[in-house]
Amino acid sequence: MPKNRVDRRPLSTPISVLALLLVVGSLAGCAIDPARDEARLLAPVAGEPLRQADALAAQGQAGAAAKAYLDIAKQATPPAREQLRLKAARAYLSAGDTRGAQQTIGEVSRPALTLGQREQLLLIEADLALLDGRPKDAIARLQAMQVQTLPKDLKIQRLGTLASAQRLANEPVAAAESLIALDRLLDNEDARLLNQVSLITTLSALSSDRLRDLARSGSGAMKGWAEIALMARSAGADPATFQTRYRQEQSKRLGHPSHPGLAEAYLKVLSGGYAAGDRVTVMLPRGGRFAGAATSVKEGIEAASRADTSGNRPALEVVDSTHTERARAIHAKAVEAGADYVIGPLEKESVDSLAAGPALAVPTLALNQTSRDSQAAANLFQFSLSPENEAAEVANKAASMGLKRAAVLYPEGPWGARLASAFRNQWRRLGGTLEAESVYNPTARNFDKTVTGLLGDTTADVLFLIATNELAQRLYPRIRQTSSSLTVMSTSHVYSGVFDPARDRVLAGLYFVDIPWMLDSSGDGALSRRRLSGSSFKVANPLARLYAMGIDAYRIAPRLPALAKSPGAFYPGQTGGLSIDSLGRIQRQLALGRFGETGVLEAGGPSDAATAETR
Repeated sequence: MPKNRVDRRPLSTPISVLALLLVVGSLAGCAIDPARDEARLLAPVAGEPLRQADALAAQGQAGAAAKAYLDIAKQATPPAREQLRLKAARAYLSAGDTRGAQQTIGEVSRPALTLGQREQLLLIEADLALLDGRPKDAIARLQAMQVQTLPKDLKIQRLGTLASAQRLANEPVAAAESLIALDRLLDNEDARLLNQVSLITTLSALSSDRLRDLARSGSGAMKGWAEIALMARSAGADPATFQTRYRQEQSKRLGHPSHPGLAEAYLKVLSGGYAAGDRVTVMLPRGGRFAGAATSVKEGIEAASRADTSGNRPALEVVDSTHTERARAIHAKAVEAGADYVIGPLEKESVDSLAAGPALAVPTLALNQTSRDSQAAANLFQFSLSPENEAAEVANKAASMGLKRAAVLYPEGPWGARLASAFRNQWRRLGGTLEAESVYNPTARNFDKTVTGLLGDTTADVLFLIATNELAQRLYPRIRQTSSSLTVMSTSHVYSGVFDPARDRVLAGLYFVDIPWMLDSSGDGALSRRRLSGSSFKVANPLARLYAMGIDAYRIAPRLPALAKSPGAFYPGQTGGLSIDSLGRIQRQLALGRFGETGVLEAGGPSDAATAETR
């Protein structure tokens, strides 16, 4: 029989987050009381139809609730009509129907909105922009809000969302400033510690040089936060080193808002997070085409477990999920046997099966992303290392470097086409223009004609090159001969994890996105790639990044509900800075690497690109 457990279902969907953000008021400059103002606005339509619509929303039937609100709105007049449309938009967001939400807010009569409804609309538009990969649009909406009218809890929520959007826009300093402002509003000690860990993790997106600049010349509290982030960076994968140095330096920061327990909290974040007696079931295939990937993930999970110094190491049970059609039955059996958390499955078909059903009984971290367009089942979180995500991140980094006009060069075949499409779609969302693109034959002897045809007279300022390391060695020198000033960026496929001077020197100047674990060549902690490469061949082969995924999966599984409730939260993962969006998807912020003459540099972030060019 399953043991009794606390309901850990997170506030991870837009309807639950935005319910907290319900801001309706009628007088400019007056503080907003969300519950009282909505009740007053909807008083003319109160009755059984509205109660039924609210009940559908509460039961998780968000799509049906949205349609019910819109049906009631047909007979209502402003401002009740607009309130019902806003409720319908939130419900559509909860169902993962961004198109329905967008269409619904397009029908809202903006002149008829009260001040509070205007603020609510801005929040919905910000959430839509984030889900659509348009963080700058989300920032614009959040900054347009009249903050002085918001109660404290909504100010807290807004700042957390703003920090998340700023991070996704590759503005780590601005995101850190939002988290500093958020820290001043938090009373709960646990919330403050989570926020401060997120703050130093956010600053870690900067290069060491940029952090040192902030530590020397930063204003206000930022100076001290940069110093702390430098300590955390120098500790690398060994958080105990950071804890020791933090305690030694704490007395020098009198008056700084950093919490005395910050280093201990950071250590705990990277150690475990499980409660005594917790059990974790890991669903991975033992056979089939994903067996190799599953082995790497499993080794990463087991390595993280061995390195867990929290004293509450959970019991791990690995079960076979090869038969994708039985994913729900396997999951149910794990819960029945007492699992507190489930990691997996890895196969997309199995993730689809879990996503399509009712709410899951325990937090579940799927190691892939569902192909469904609608909201996944409650308590299901999706963690993916997809190449398409990397391509979109290249677009994000390029835009943050101030680049505006892109060209794309990709190989024939479905892999190249998928990455090109992901980059193209995100680039256009960010307002960039696509100047030219070309397909190349990866088996061709010579690429001169292809490169010259693409770049000969282009006005592009960035080229997205899709290639493996071997192909990049042949393509990149020709690209440089054709256009010496063009910024060239790629995905992690150009980096094997080991810099070979004889082979890779020709790639000097090429930028690429990758997970921090692959770029950290100096770290010496228990889970550093440098340490582990001596004990397992898995961390040196093409599946190495999945090993790091296993480390992160073990560490974030018990923290999923807390991270989902805090849009500003940012976890220092080995696969990138991790956060959870309003649909329960793990968002990864990758590091920016750059090939040099003698090795691979971690540029730290787009804001450091100019500095990296001069090294």
